[in-house]
Amino acid sequence: MSHHPEVEVLEILEHDPEVVKLLKTVVHELRESRFEQIAALHELREIRRELVHPFPSTIVFKELTVNPTQAGQTQVFTGVLVPAGATYPADTTFTLTSNDPAVFPTLDASGLVVSVTYPQGWSESPTTPLAFSYGAASVSANGSLSSVITPSAPVSAFPTGINWTETT
Repeated sequence: MSHHPEVEVLEILEHDPEVVKLLKTVVHELRESRFEQIAALHELREIRRELVHPFPSTIVFKELTVNPTQAGQTQVFTGVLVPAGATYPADTTFTLTSNDPAVFPTLDASGLVVSVTYPQGWSESPTTPLAFSYGAASVSANGSLSSVITPSAPVSAFPTGINWTETT
């Protein structure tokens, strides 16, 4: 006896060719239905993945090193994706450019960490603040995201004294 129920039924009723033909048709339709169910389940899993890990709508960069934006210094900016739980799909491509041709920021493989070391002798333009243009795009998610990182101004010096003036 077989371990497949449809074969067992066919063996029981094999003496009637019309019944056998009908049962084979039913088995064939059940198999097709099963393939359709599997395809639908695959689509539902993909939808769930997108809902659980949606393509980000925003990225917020924070500067971690607290170093001034000046020659010889290195700054690291870490991106946080919004909404919480959002992720970049594997096919995501990233772009990162600087508005200053002397400054070359780099991006790690995750697309979430930007690093920049300012060249010796470099100084920020007094008329155009330094800015990095960031982009991420995914064909599979049919999504794209862009952001501008504006490095912080140099940290002002800590006060070394205080002057008191008597008013009364």
